[in-house]
Amino acid sequence: MNSHSWNILCWNIRGINSSDKWDAIRNKIEESNCSVICLQETKRENFDISFIRNFAPRRFDCFDFIPSVGASGGLLVLWASSFFTGVVFEKLQFSITVDFSSMHSVECWRLTNIYGPCTEPDRSAFINWFRNCDVSDSIN
Repeated sequence: MNSHSWNILCWNIRGINSSDKWDAIRNKIEESNCSVICLQETKRENFDISFIRNFAPRRFDCFDFIPSVGASGGLLVLWASSFFTGVVFEKLQFSITVDFSSMHSVECWRLTNIYGPCTEPDRSAFINWFRNCDVSDSIN
C-alpha cells in the first residue's frame, strides 16, 4: 500500500479573536506547508469563511468547529479541498473527528482534534470521556 505523509498544523491558539494574532497564525501556516489545520482553545463561538480569511490562506476552503463555551475551549479543523475531501464523522463536547480522503490517491484516514479543559468540573468530565474512548484503527 502506498502511503503519504501529510503536514498537519496542530496548535493550542489560546484565543483567535485578536487581529494581532492573525498575521502570526498565517505565517506559521505558510511555514508549515500544511494541508490540514487543527486549532484548540479558539475561544470563539462561531466561524464563517469570512472570519477564517483573516488568518488562513485561501486554499483552506473547508472547515468545521466546536464552539467555545464562554471564553474557554473551542475547536477548529480546516482543510484544503484541493488535497482532501473531509466528512465530519463525530462532534462531541471535547472533540471533532473528520474522515479524510485524498484527492490524489486512494488513501483515507481519520483525524480527531481534542481539547481538554484545565478547570473543574469540565476537566474531570474530559478525563472520564477520554478514559472511555474506543479508538478504532480503521474508518469503516
